[in-house]
Amino acid sequence: MTTLLEIESAIEKLSLRDVQELVQWLEENQMMINASEEIFSMLDEEESQARSRTAQ
Repeated sequence: MTTLLEIESAIEKLSLRDVQELVQWLEENQMMINASEEIFSMLDEEESQARSRTAQ
């Protein structure tokens, strides 16, 4: 059995309230990941611009 199948099986056994809490946690986690990606992208852009200025 794979880990994903084990997780799916465990989720199926959760109460409705626990599923709702899990969904909320997953959404918050996804927002944090998206925010982190945006920050890293901005930092990469700043670094690129700094290198361009230094090369001139």
